Amino acid sequence: MTVIGIIGGGQLAQMMVQAGISLGLDFRLLALESDESAPNFVPRTTRVKEFTFEELSKFSTDCDLITFDHELVPASTLRQIDDHHTKFFPSANTLELAARKSVSRRMMAEHKLPTPKFHIAHNLQELTLAIEDLGGICVIKSSHGGYDGRGIFYVNNRSELESLSSKLPRDFEVVVEERLDITQEIAVLIVRARSGQMVSYPVLDTFQINSICHHVSAPSSIPEELIDRASNLGFQIAEMTGAVGILAIEMFVVGDQILINEMAPRPHNSGHLTIEACVTSQFENHLRAILDLPLGSTNLRQGAAMVNIIGNQNDLPYQVDLGKLTKTPDIKVHLYGKTPRDGRKLGHITALGSTATDALAKANQAIADALQN
Repeated sequence: MTVIGIIGGGQLAQMMVQAGISLGLDFRLLALESDESAPNFVPRTTRVKEFTFEELSKFSTDCDLITFDHELVPASTLRQIDDHHTKFFPSANTLELAARKSVSRRMMAEHKLPTPKFHIAHNLQELTLAIEDLGGICVIKSSHGGYDGRGIFYVNNRSELESLSSKLPRDFEVVVEERLDITQEIAVLIVRARSGQMVSYPVLDTFQINSICHHVSAPSSIPEELIDRASNLGFQIAEMTGAVGILAIEMFVVGDQILINEMAPRPHNSGHLTIEACVTSQFENHLRAILDLPLGSTNLRQGAAMVNIIGNQNDLPYQVDLGKLTKTPDIKVHLYGKTPRDGRKLGHITALGSTATDALAKANQAIADALQN
């Protein structure tokens, strides 16, 4: 039986394990002590305080292949181990591109791929010049470690720089980008196998509240020409980065432009609806890709929508009422077993319908029913 190691113990690891059971795979987890989801389902979990060379080396000896739940492992450490084992998918280089926004943005610029206008700043002088060049209205993103709204700052004029500087660490690296009038945010999910075979999922519309994904729907509402352009960019980036597994790329639609925002070389929150909505889920295809198996069909069965269950968002109580959420028979509920807190993703629901709009209405109604006393 093939043993897959997963570094990280969150809900993405949990859903990878669930998808891998039907493929006859065995799993090991290397999880931080704070991770609370996947270890509940994987008895062979090693908990560590940090991902050190020693811990990663020891873990890798028990696994045939290793993949990731997140990008928080130092790429330099992985490279040392890769020299001996060469079984990390994605590779350390691909992981670093996603983990550091500055690195990925430079790569996009070098290959003349469309992104928002941006600067990279390492000190207050560079930050000031960047803000001035962008007209004083911009978005500042931490280069490393920011997600779900963390590490993102909005600047409306230069006078706000002083208060912002107190929130930045002494040694910082940030991406400073123009503020856009965004028509629609989308996600493109590409699967690339070790053999080089690639397939794409239908382009997804994503909707954020406070920079946290609130819901996702498919098929996308944007024009077909923009869908084709976004998918082609996704294939280009997957090939360019040497990605193996899922590569999720967040993009902005601004009028008739497609601009690349950021990417993640692993299963992604935007792709959760593929579990019910597509012939092969993103989680199964990720595993197929790293095992170099033929990739499964990504065809959309029908319209679909996924709504995240987030601590204190939508006025949801911290204790999710499973009985109320399951009152609607054609709603699928996924709870992660995580300790609730403000802004934390506790689970998601997925609905199918004749159209994306129909599916989203069902999902929203299920949430509304769950809130009734």
